[in-house]
Parts: sequence; structure tokens; C-alpha cells
Amino acid sequence: MTVRKRASSETTAAAAAQQPKSQETTTATSATTTDPPIAPPKSGTILKLSLLLIIPYAYLILFHYRVDADLKRSILINAGLSLAGFFVTRTMIPVASSYVIRRSLFGYDINKKGTPQGSVKVPESLGIVVGIVFLVLAILFQYFNFTSDSNWLVEYNAALASICFMTLLGFVDDVLDIPWRVKLILPSFAALPLLMAYAGHTTIIIPKPLIPYVGLEVLDLGK
Repeated sequence: MTVRKRASSETTAAAAAQQPKSQETTTATSATTTDPPIAPPKSGTILKLSLLLIIPYAYLILFHYRVDADLKRSILINAGLSLAGFFVTRTMIPVASSYVIRRSLFGYDINKKGTPQGSVKVPESLGIVVGIVFLVLAILFQYFNFTSDSNWLVEYNAALASICFMTLLGFVDDVLDIPWRVKLILPSFAALPLLMAYAGHTTIIIPKPLIPYVGLEVLDLGK
């Protein structure tokens, strides 16, 4: 009798030990079924299309036209920074996707509803990754192509400030879901740095059919 009791107790203990394992496996399988993986990026296709578009452009710049050496150097630096930005963005987007999905900032593709891809969680607010990479590369490009006494330096930095402002506003819109009425006003505030730093002409040419009604051929908006 004692042997039977011990055996029965051992079997119940083994069953109790196996039960949480089975629960873990079921939860893991359910998690994998509810959260299908995101399709990997098509890097090969992107690189092929990029080469298809870059080769004619490179031929025109390097061989067909006589381009100034400084301008050619600037174009090559820009191409190198753009290539580096592509690989950095490709590496950072999956990392940012995991953090965004963890914070429940995702949606579903309604155009794929009813298909296996329709249940894939599409992360939101990933434009901030592209925006940050672009800003960093634009600042590095400024180091290679501008000097401290450059005439375009102020407007260039003002444009970067406007881009940074719009990137931040886009991220805030994804998080807070700003109403469309407010979205119409926000770009005006983002354009203020560029507007204040602009020192060029503020004239527009009036179309010829409207000249008799306006009375001017050129209208100066700065006055």
C-alpha cells in the first residue's frame, strides 16, 4: 500500500510539474500565432533599383558633362552618406519596431483584411527613425561642404530646424492622435525658422492674363 501511495504521489507531482510547462508552450504557440512576424525588407530589390537609377546619373556626371571638381566631390560625398544612411535605417527600423509594438503603437493593414498578412501588427511612428538618420546625415554633409563664413549656412540650419520640428510633430501626432484641425496649423509653426532666416527675394511674377487686373507685372510680398 505504501508503495502504491508513493507512486501515486510521484505521478501527481510529475503531472503538476508538467502542467506549467504545457501552459508555457501553449502561451508561446498562441503568441506566435497571434503575432506573425513582419516580412523582412527586400534589400536586394532596393539595391537593384538603386543601381539601375544611379548608373545613368553617374555616367552623366562623371563622363558626359564637365562638372566642376568641387561639385563632383560634393555629389560623391552625398552619395556615400546616402548609402550609409540606407544601411543605418535598415538596421534601426526593426529595433524601433520592437519598442513601438511593445508600447502598443501599432495598427493593421485593412487592405489585407482576411489574409494572413492582415493580422500582422504594423508598427507606427517609424518615420522618426528615418527623420533622425536624415538629420544626422544632413549635419555631417554640412561639415564637408560648408565653411563658417558661408552665405547659405544660416538658411541651411534653419531648414534643418524646420525638418526637426516637423519630425517631432509627426511623432506627437502618432502618439496623441492630434485632430486634423490642429494639423493644419502645425506646419506654419514648423516653417517659422526657415521664414525668419530667409533673406532672398520675396517677389512673384504676375501671370499675363492677370496683369490688367492687378496693375503690376512683379509683386513684392516683402513690402
